[in-house]
Amino acid sequence: MFFLLTALWPLVFDVLLLHTQGNKQWHCTGNPLPLDNERYACNTHVPFLIFSHGNDIFTINSDGTNLRKVVPSAGSTLQIDFIQQENRLYWLDQNRGFLQRMYLNGSKHERLRAVGKGSIGFAIDWKHNVIFWANQQKGTIELTSRNEKRSRVLLRGLFNPKFVAIDPLEGLLFWSSNKSWTIIQKATLDGSNVTSIIELSGALKGLTLDTDDKKIFWILSKIDREDSVIGSCSYNGDSVMIVKNLRLSTKYHVLGVSLLYNHIYYSERKSGSIKVINKFTGKDIVSVNLKPSIMEIRNIKVVYPVRSYSIPNSSSNQGAKSCSISNKHCTKTCEIDAENQKCHCMNGFVLSSNGRYCEDINECALWNHGCTLGCENIPGSYFCTCPEGYVLLPDNKTCHDKTPCLTEHIECSHGCVQTTKGPLCTCPEGSVLSEDGKSCTGCTSPDNGGCSHICIMSGPGTWECDCFPGYNLQLDRKQCLASGPRPYLMFANVHDIRRINFDGTNYESVLDSQIGRVFALDYDPVEDRMYFAHTALKCIESANMDGSDRKKMISGDLSTLEGLTVDAINRKLYWTDRGKSCIERSDLNGKYRKILIQENNIQPRGICVHPLAKKLFWTHVGANPRIESSDLEGSEREVIISKDLIWPSGITVDHLTDVIYWCDAKKSVIESANLDGSNRQSFSQNDVGHPFAISVFEDHLWVSDWVQPSLIRIEKRNTQNWVRLRGNMQRPSSVVIVHPLAKPVIADDIPLPRKEKDSNNQTAHSESFFPGPLSTSNAEMGTREAPSSRNGLLAEIMVSDDSGCIDIHCDINAHCVSSEDGPKCQCLEGFTGNGRLCHDIDECSLHIAACNPHQTECIDTEGGYICKCKYGYIGNGLQCTDIDECSRGTHTCGENAVCTNTEGNYTCTCTNGFPGSAADCTGKTIIRECPLAYDGYCLNGGVCIHFPELKDYGCRCVAGYVGERCQFDDLKSWEKHVTQMKIHNVTIAVSLLLLLLILGLGSFATYYYRHQMTHRKNHFKQETAPGTTEKPICSTSGLSRSSEPGCLGKL
Repeated sequence: MFFLLTALWPLVFDVLLLHTQGNKQWHCTGNPLPLDNERYACNTHVPFLIFSHGNDIFTINSDGTNLRKVVPSAGSTLQIDFIQQENRLYWLDQNRGFLQRMYLNGSKHERLRAVGKGSIGFAIDWKHNVIFWANQQKGTIELTSRNEKRSRVLLRGLFNPKFVAIDPLEGLLFWSSNKSWTIIQKATLDGSNVTSIIELSGALKGLTLDTDDKKIFWILSKIDREDSVIGSCSYNGDSVMIVKNLRLSTKYHVLGVSLLYNHIYYSERKSGSIKVINKFTGKDIVSVNLKPSIMEIRNIKVVYPVRSYSIPNSSSNQGAKSCSISNKHCTKTCEIDAENQKCHCMNGFVLSSNGRYCEDINECALWNHGCTLGCENIPGSYFCTCPEGYVLLPDNKTCHDKTPCLTEHIECSHGCVQTTKGPLCTCPEGSVLSEDGKSCTGCTSPDNGGCSHICIMSGPGTWECDCFPGYNLQLDRKQCLASGPRPYLMFANVHDIRRINFDGTNYESVLDSQIGRVFALDYDPVEDRMYFAHTALKCIESANMDGSDRKKMISGDLSTLEGLTVDAINRKLYWTDRGKSCIERSDLNGKYRKILIQENNIQPRGICVHPLAKKLFWTHVGANPRIESSDLEGSEREVIISKDLIWPSGITVDHLTDVIYWCDAKKSVIESANLDGSNRQSFSQNDVGHPFAISVFEDHLWVSDWVQPSLIRIEKRNTQNWVRLRGNMQRPSSVVIVHPLAKPVIADDIPLPRKEKDSNNQTAHSESFFPGPLSTSNAEMGTREAPSSRNGLLAEIMVSDDSGCIDIHCDINAHCVSSEDGPKCQCLEGFTGNGRLCHDIDECSLHIAACNPHQTECIDTEGGYICKCKYGYIGNGLQCTDIDECSRGTHTCGENAVCTNTEGNYTCTCTNGFPGSAADCTGKTIIRECPLAYDGYCLNGGVCIHFPELKDYGCRCVAGYVGERCQFDDLKSWEKHVTQMKIHNVTIAVSLLLLLLILGLGSFATYYYRHQMTHRKNHFKQETAPGTTEKPICSTSGLSRSSEPGCLGKL
């Protein structure tokens, strides 16, 4: 198996390369320095935080993922530092007085040296391999080499030195001294040039350096007030600035502070959270909440894994280079002492006699392998083998005959053998047994060996991970991240469209003006435009990713739009219309609109497209829930999932693995399957609230939740690892990941947008969103509106859920919030009620809408409203300008009339002697079609009509609706219709009864007649028997029977 996979790997790689061909490639070298608005240039490694809680040391990614305990029982009072070049953690146990270190993967935990009681703060000079620490009892700062046991005193006679910080590139040492006030001082790394930088009134709670901008940041607790401040100054003590007033009560104290690029990270006592603020403005950006599992967070250290520094003329750097190029089996770093360097070999190799290269150890030849039957040597290792009929036990050394286990012991994920010590689980070739003793891990196991993308067997029971083209393998050698710009989320929040980074930063609303109600959203990575559908306004728009340049793409003959997807390769737009029970398609410019699916399509909601597989997938809600697929033309339609579904809402597809994922809103579950519906698997159960939409990227699923308005991030291979991203959300719906690799794109095959005029569809790609109610452009006035400045929103990352909202049931227009009295339901903005039952607030009828009553019309939507410019005005609804129909030539005055512009309208004055004003001056009232500006004016299927002479508009309503705009149900008409139906039904019933009665009487008469004829015939035969005289039968026509004696009457 191993050799087969090795031989087939080049073919697999070629297939994957074709699968992702055309994807743009980026080369992100150096540090991913922040761009404007706190964005990072490249999507490289994820920053992580190191902190202590109790006696343990934890790490967590800045986006809230991968929380894990790295050092148990490290000590009760700790100081932490981290050396990236070694990927090693150092900590000072203040109570025991020991410096310790360990690699971040948990290996090689060692006690470095004793530093004595009273040692508090410490820092590491990674450039010169020196450790500094402060001893309050001695009043000293001491130092030692990382690889030596000797130490010496650098500075003496200090007063209560506490915090220590190092800038290795500048060669500066900083520390704080506490008297009745706090003094921050500095010196060179050799202890010379001691200088006092700044004196502060209060107790210092934290100290950190900004080595990029050469600034000192501190947290100071004021003596005379119950609050704290975060401040900064330059290395020289000038440019002093208060970044943020924390205003904490005495029971809350800052326990740790760290800095990375433009962000300050700090924690508060018993808050169970890590706060992130902007280092320039002090603005709150995001909060990482770890409650209830972790309540007190101390000694924060934030690390960017790939951040490196240029160190000119560094002997250690030169030594590392010479060591790394000596042999591929040498480690990449060398331990440097005062005189020489050494190359360290990997396990399974031994250093040669001259110390310049590594040689393989043949464990099988040395008989130290421990295999019970067979052994095979490979470079750097070996593996045990078993003959046919035997199986290798989980210790990877012992062979045992294949004796199956008893049925009651079969709890293994793969296989089980009965041994003298009891049943043991076994794994297939290429996998090993996990720590639980039941499941398997490896390339041939469901977990894919923990690899994000590709698992490659490197030997029996060993494997390596690789990534698809366009993705980079991370430091853990398992996870793959997409190359290129930093990805972010964009989601519809009903009344606005927002964006947010995975770690909660850069959270803002990009479109919040005149939105109405939006559930469906997607984007095109080729032109960097978003597409979204209005359920209330019944149209589809597009805009730039920053919200500018809005255009109406599709309008007319739309109903309930809840699903939308973009095919970036074929330049198509697909959407579901639950009101019309159909799926439609058009070009991205809104042209060539076509209904693809309509038959037996009851209530379609979610939709996604897989252009590489040429497949379309969608969900059905309602009485017959199911998931269907078809080709891109709507043919080859088939049901792929139909069982055990209640309300499948959102659906997405992983283009790399050919797997579809969907969420069921009423089952509160996430599931997956292959493209044909096979290999169905269930993920999160009852902990995703009311999921609406789902999206997939890299190793995670993103789900929007309505119970606790938030975005949930779930690890695909371990659904127990999830975080909740929230922050003043109302009803997050469609969620998409914005990144060039999030959608398959083949740049060479992308046609240019067609800009010719289409007679069948008046909505073209170049059409501005004028004149309509939602436009944000000023193109009609010769200007273009720039994106409005936005205030960022505050996000919160919930690592665990302690809100109790899972068991509480709120109204569909409410959400669950945490309070001191427990979880409670609260109506969404735009609704009123007790949370269990919420009603829409009609801002228009209550006259609380911010619409100009003279120039605009207020249109109420569920949970909000929009302002629409009245006829005769043009604008975005918030700002409307009079249209001069006369100068534009858009009036309807005839040849014998003169047009006069008025505010919001115009008049036609006849010049041929007819009195009054009319459009054609014939003396007749004229009815015309409404202009395009009134598209959608009439509701519920009504037809808009224009009375130019009366300067008014009306609607021809269909049966069952009345009102100026056909907005009301015609109850009387409906009652009359019902009465007519009842009369019609009664008439039919009576007619049927009469018909049955007539048929019955006719049948009876026929029967009676035949019976009488039979009786007369029998009587006649008796009278004409032998011995009787036969009498003639006479006609009785016109005569009574007694008028002709001697004749028998006619029978």
